[in-house]
Amino acid sequence: MKLNFLTDSRIKTALLSPVFVGMSAALLLGACGDKGAKAANVAVDGRTTYETATDHAMGSITAPITVVEYASLTCPHCATWSLSVFPEFQKKFIDTGKVRYVFREFPTPPVDLARAGHLLTNCAPEEKYFDLLHAQFRQQESIRTSSDIKGEFIKLAKSAGMSEADFDACMVNQEELDKLQAVIIGGANAGVTGTPMFFINGEISSNTFTIEQFDKAFAKALGEPIPEPSEKSDETEKSGH
Repeated sequence: MKLNFLTDSRIKTALLSPVFVGMSAALLLGACGDKGAKAANVAVDGRTTYETATDHAMGSITAPITVVEYASLTCPHCATWSLSVFPEFQKKFIDTGKVRYVFREFPTPPVDLARAGHLLTNCAPEEKYFDLLHAQFRQQESIRTSSDIKGEFIKLAKSAGMSEADFDACMVNQEELDKLQAVIIGGANAGVTGTPMFFINGEISSNTFTIEQFDKAFAKALGEPIPEPSEKSDETEKSGH
């Protein structure tokens, strides 16, 4: 899908910029984590060991676990996790100080549509980032099938206090294009092959999607006993799609 309000030449230029090259390396290190510091989710300058300067995060910086999610606004499984699992994930792990949660963009087909959505969230005020992200997941299908996709995005932009002019400027903002492309390359180099994909304290966590699966993964990361399966275990589809 080609969206005429996105200037692809700007995006190609972004790949060649010095800023992009430097940020790609930094984001790769952030995604993989520090192999020598797995036991400590150390907070430095308001961020944990596994975060980068451009990350969007929620939760305590002193949490023992940092979860980095790579996801796409056009990925149905990502929307399912965001709408069906994340509310409980936030209540059980983030709000209790157990987990620091980081979201990183990894656009999937239709890539132009995903890219536009992620650019919008990144251009919005920081305090609106996650609200706008989840709003797009809720409206994923209606945006994809709309006869006026730009109009749908402008409505979302206005809900975050942005104008149509702000949206238009965002779509060709070279700095934001550089940042987004750097996150994509950093994720690919770190081993991201599908979405949603989760890293727990710098390590890829395969087959992690449900709350019960996260419970087990967190126990393993902290060297604690693995919880027994719950009778209410939900066989929700796994990640990597």
